[in-house]
Formats: sequence, C-alpha cells, structure tokens
Amino acid sequence: MKRIIICFLFSFLLITACDSDFLDREPIDQLASTSVFTDEALTQAFLNNVIGQLPSGQYNGNGNGFGNNYLLASISDEARSKSGWVDSNDVIRTGNLRPTNLGGLNIWGDAYQAIRQSNELLTGVEGSTFTQDFKTAISAQARFVRAWFYFDLARRYGDVPLIKVAQNLEDDVFPTRTPVAEVYQFVFDELNAIDDMLPNKSEAPMGGLNRQAAIALNARAMLFAERYEDAAALADRLITGADNDGLELFGASPANGEEATANYAELFVSNGGNVETIYEILSLPPDRAHQFDRGNWPVRWRNDNGGQTDPTQELVDDFEMANGLPISDAASGYDPNDPYSNRDPRFYASIFYHGAEFSAVAPSRGEPFIDMEWNAFNEGPGPIRDGNASVTGYLVRKFVDPSLGFAPEGVGKTSWQEIRFAEVLLIYAEAENEANGPSAKVEDAVNRIRRRAALPDLTPGLSKDEMRDRIRQERRIELVFENHRWFDLIRWNEAINVLGNTIFHGIRIDRDGVPTAADGGPEHVFDPGQLTFTPFEVVTHSNVFPDRYMLLPIPQSEIEANTNLAQNPGYE
Repeated sequence: MKRIIICFLFSFLLITACDSDFLDREPIDQLASTSVFTDEALTQAFLNNVIGQLPSGQYNGNGNGFGNNYLLASISDEARSKSGWVDSNDVIRTGNLRPTNLGGLNIWGDAYQAIRQSNELLTGVEGSTFTQDFKTAISAQARFVRAWFYFDLARRYGDVPLIKVAQNLEDDVFPTRTPVAEVYQFVFDELNAIDDMLPNKSEAPMGGLNRQAAIALNARAMLFAERYEDAAALADRLITGADNDGLELFGASPANGEEATANYAELFVSNGGNVETIYEILSLPPDRAHQFDRGNWPVRWRNDNGGQTDPTQELVDDFEMANGLPISDAASGYDPNDPYSNRDPRFYASIFYHGAEFSAVAPSRGEPFIDMEWNAFNEGPGPIRDGNASVTGYLVRKFVDPSLGFAPEGVGKTSWQEIRFAEVLLIYAEAENEANGPSAKVEDAVNRIRRRAALPDLTPGLSKDEMRDRIRQERRIELVFENHRWFDLIRWNEAINVLGNTIFHGIRIDRDGVPTAADGGPEHVFDPGQLTFTPFEVVTHSNVFPDRYMLLPIPQSEIEANTNLAQNPGYE
C-alpha cells in the first residue's frame, strides 16, 4: 500500500508537470502542503519515505538511505579492503580524499534532502486539521530523523548550516555554516523534546523509531560533543532508569566461552526484535536487501565475488586471551605457534581465521574449515591466490548469515543494528569516567559486557587513565566492524597516530615439512604443529591519514552552489 500511495503521488506530480497550465499552478512545496497533508495515509507515506533515508549501516543494498560498497572498518585499523577499485583504496587510505571525491563518505546531499523533507513535513502537519495525537506522533518521528542527520553531519564536517524550517524562494537559500556546538545543542534539545512523544521500544513496531532510540542517539551525540555529563546521564536513563524498558545484553550470562561465542554470533544474524537492539534497520528482500554476504563470504562458500573485508593482524592481536590478559602479557599463555587457541570468545564469532569451522554451509570444495595457507588458492593471501581471497589471512565472520546457503545476491535479510544496549553501556562508562573518574558503576557497565563474553571482570582500583584505556579497548572489540572505529579514532585524536603513514600486517601460514597437495600431500593442513605463522607487512594496502582528514571536505558542488559556505581546512 505504501508503494501504491507513493507511486500515486509521483504520477500526480508528473501529470501536473505535463499539463499545459503547469506554469500557472502552485509551486511543489505548496502543492505538497495542500494535497499531501490533508490525508493521513499520504502523510504517513511521506514520513515513511523520510525515515527510509536513515543510514543502512555497511550495507549497500536496494533500499533508501546511504551506505558504502565497503565496510568502514577498511578505512580504519580494523581491516583492509582487497580490491583496488574500492573507494577505501583508491581515495581514502591513499590520501586522495578531496572536495570532488569523498570516497563514499559524503552524506551532505542525502542528509540535507532528508532534513528538507522533515522540515516540509513538520510545516505541513502543523498547519493541518489532523488530530493532535496524529500530529504529535508524526512530528516526533520527523524531528528524530532531522536530529539524526544533523548529528551525522556535525561529526563528519564540523560546522554545518542549521536549517530548521522548510525554505521558500523568498528565504535565505544561501546559509552560512553554524558553529558545531550550536548544532549539537540543537540535536540535544530536539531529542530531549521528543523522547516522551515516541512509544517505548516494546510498544513500537519492530524496527520503528522509539523513545529508547532517541535517548541513546542523544547520548551518542553528546559523547561526540564531549558533553560527558549529559552523555552519562542520558545513557544511565537506559541502564538504571525507568526508560530501560527491558533492555538487556543478549545472552548476558553464558555458561562458558563456547556459549558466549554462540550468543555473540547469533546476535548479529537477527532479523529484528532482539532484546539488545535499541534501533535497527530491517531488511525485507526483495524490496530492501543488503549485500554483505555476497561481498564478504570466504571464496569457497560463494558463487560470486566476496572476501572484500580483511581484518588486520593488529586487530587480531588486540583480542585478549580467554583469561582476560592481553597476548603481550607473559602470563596470558599466548603461543605464537598456536595463535588462535584460548582467545576472547568474541574472536571466534567475529573473525574467520585459518582452521575456523564453517560447517553450516557446505564449501564448494574441500573440508568445511577456512584455509588461509599462503599461496594455497583457497581463502588466504600470497602472490598466487584466488582474486577474491583475503589479503591479510583473515575475513569477517561477524554478520555472516549461514541460512542464506551459497551466498546468493540480493537476499541478505539480517537487520542492521545501528544502536545496541552494549554501546549504551560503553557510552556511560566512557562519559562518566571522563566527567567524574572511575567508579563502581563505571566498572559494572564494562564488566557486564565482559561477562557476556565470559571474560573476567576488570582489575579493581583502576585510575582514570587506566580505565580510559580499558574502555577504549572494550569498544574496539565489542563494536568491531560496526562503523564506530573510524569516528572513535578521530574524536579521541588518535587517528593520525594510528592511521597515518601506517603499514598494517597480515599472517603468512606455511606448512612445516608437510608436502603440498601437488606433491602428494593433503589438500588442507590445520594442525598448528605442522604450520608456521609469520606476520607480514601488507605493503600494497598501506595507509595515510593527513591532518585535514579530521574533518571531511564539503563537496565542491555545494561550495560552488553556495558561496557563503567556507571549505574545511586543508581542502581549499
């Protein structure tokens, strides 16, 4: 019905445009106000179209919204993207981000289109004869979308024009940039104003905008604004306050590491409605499907391209051991000759490594284990390899949906979980620690996440700096591949150190005295005792991060269209 209504609207406008009296008719914005906002069904369809422009995570699918043809992980230290044509390679990591090419990171046009439509809807609904309940519900959702995009604009571009009303020709259509602090204040005020106008998550439709999502988004925005007291207070409303509405970590109390791995993996193949998910974008094939599985499955388990996101050795090394110690600690029990044993359970749910079992789907050839052997023409790296294999010796396992079978195209149905309760716990911990230092509540917020991963609690009595390091470590692992790392490194002022002039590493795995298959040996060798593991530099996918990357450039087309817009430093 929604599509029928939207098609009717487009047809109506087209017929109007073709009419010989078109120039004598009302402008489109006035037409929308007098036609669309007199009918609840048409207004709801208009709103659904606006909401549909919210970002769909890493998925580059058939629905509305914006995304990338690569995970944002591959422009951070989490992963590399193997193909030269991918924007993360030929634009961003090579230092070629510029006003005429933002390498898939540009949201300016999409964001301001959604903002304008939100403003039009708010104006139209306010002047309508709808019931007050309908007006309140519709307006709150439009304001949520508008606040979302202003937050995303602010964290990417800094100062941006703040436009709060639907503009007409007689308005100033060449606005200047509003200081970023004012933009964040607007986001704070808007989300505070509407959160009690939205239904609780438990009362909203699956995937619908809800009160908890507004509070969580506000907490995230205030963390970026470095308004730590506000961020902590907002997050705490969802943790201990009446606004919790049953939110909890999925699989919060596993019996052991194996169960923790299974719970964490299951969380990210949800089709919607998980107890941990605060806001999600549903996939409903064929109208809206994502392409993650097509682009990222291991080479022997798919019938098209893939292997696009290849985790770095640096990321793998940052997963702790199952005893909670880093691999650099002599007491951790880490063995570089058996590097994948006894690790943080989230490692096994997040990374495809050599010997990882993937038996839920039969491979096209060989045993149901990931084979990252050097030059083996399976999943692994080397000068002689399948063109879709990993360049680092690792692949992303998180988000992989075995129910799809042989990784077909256009049927990805898992939801994108944009805001999870785990993130809220980490927002609270970081913000409260920055504002007031470590406390029992800060420790508990982090420990809840660690307990879900079957890891020991943090060492009590950490200093503020030590707690900061632990929280950042936990964000790195818990939120891996969820599009946070690039932005986190920038807001922590660590991006230049971590991503600038950097060569990341992969793992080279060779047989130790075992003949190759060509010489009569086995096709696959997974016993660590018969292998050698040697980190190597992935020189072909090195990284730069110029100072100017701390903010994105305003698109050149926008600068040319509005001479009142000043460009960000370094891009003039």
